[in-house]
Amino acid sequence: MFGIAAALIDDEELHVVISKGNGTFIDHTDKADSIQKFYKDSGIDEKRIHVINVKKLRGAVTKEKLKQRAAKFRRGRRIGGVNYGTDYIARKYSENLKNKLKDRWDINHREDDAIKRWLEQQGIPTSGDRLLILWSRFSGKGGDIHIEHDTSYTGIKQIVYRVAEMYDTIIITGDKGYIKERGSKFDDIAREVNTDVQSSRVFNITEFWDGEPEFLSWMGTTRFGQFKLYDYFERHFNEVKHLGFRSGNLEVMAMLGYKVRYLEEVGSESGARMFAWRAVEGGKTEKKGDATGYERLQLAEPPTRSGKYLQKKIREINTEAAEEKAKINDEKEKEEIEKEAGRRKSKYTGAYFAPRKKDGTIPIPISKDEKSRFSEGFNDGDMNIILGFLRPERWIDRQVTYNPVIPQKRKVYEKLLESSGNI
Repeated sequence: MFGIAAALIDDEELHVVISKGNGTFIDHTDKADSIQKFYKDSGIDEKRIHVINVKKLRGAVTKEKLKQRAAKFRRGRRIGGVNYGTDYIARKYSENLKNKLKDRWDINHREDDAIKRWLEQQGIPTSGDRLLILWSRFSGKGGDIHIEHDTSYTGIKQIVYRVAEMYDTIIITGDKGYIKERGSKFDDIAREVNTDVQSSRVFNITEFWDGEPEFLSWMGTTRFGQFKLYDYFERHFNEVKHLGFRSGNLEVMAMLGYKVRYLEEVGSESGARMFAWRAVEGGKTEKKGDATGYERLQLAEPPTRSGKYLQKKIREINTEAAEEKAKINDEKEKEEIEKEAGRRKSKYTGAYFAPRKKDGTIPIPISKDEKSRFSEGFNDGDMNIILGFLRPERWIDRQVTYNPVIPQKRKVYEKLLESSGNI
């Protein structure tokens, strides 16, 4: 959504065609209304936004219908797919485009006083030297795609403890959790770390945009208002770093010029798409646009047990497909093997195993037995990769009174059941 919005803002000859369910089916990925609203709020002329009602959001028939509508506005130009925005930024991003986005998204200093008051009410520093913003994501377990990119509470705790002495302020933002009852977990982590370091420096503002409007007078309940908060941080701290698993929010932070690293495991099925934004030489991408700064930290494995399980299943399918293709020479047969592998993998990259479903179907979560084979949290090698980005330049570790190294942990369900039986 954000990349396409940027392309539409930069090139006023572009049109966008959005598919929307016609009401005869339920699809949790149907976000046509919110996408259309964001484009309109971004100042894009309604005449360039076209919403098409379809019987199915995906498939050859739907694709053809969208193409037919898009053909009316192509004016000799090619018709791009859903990745057009990503490609556009890789080709066209520049200082000028960044400034256009800030202007259209109303990102400026006009609400600084209101934002400062809100931060003071939360007890959050309004300025300082180093600030780390950790982004939480639970949309996969909440019924969307890519459960393997969801946040690990243990992983966040590992990071915060390791870098607590390196930053004046650490903020956890994004999603609270796919089960709202677990929303206090980040508060618990902040409280524990602050007690150990004997200083209030870790703060949880996840889903702050759901707060009462009177407490968010700077329009923090809106997309643009949220952007204003992060821009305030950028201008009032000497060094700000953003870190989280790949997400649209982090893409925006990068397009606005902030220092961002996104986490992604080896073998990620959709990894190539955003890798196009990386800097290759002289601050440019392979497609010659300015690099946004959206750079990848590639990890050996996801930090969640669910993610590790899904990664394992995808690897098994890829290995089987490679072995099958090695046995034949016919290219068409190889293509069919790839297609079949893709169909099988969609079960593990989509919402099939989400413990909460948006379409009303009964959840089929990964079994406890399967998950119990894996550990929660980042392994040592992956933590070193993360610290390579987070550690300030010329930083020398200090002796502390607490143990900053939180190991991975296993959850054995039999032991949990035994414990509950003894209560």
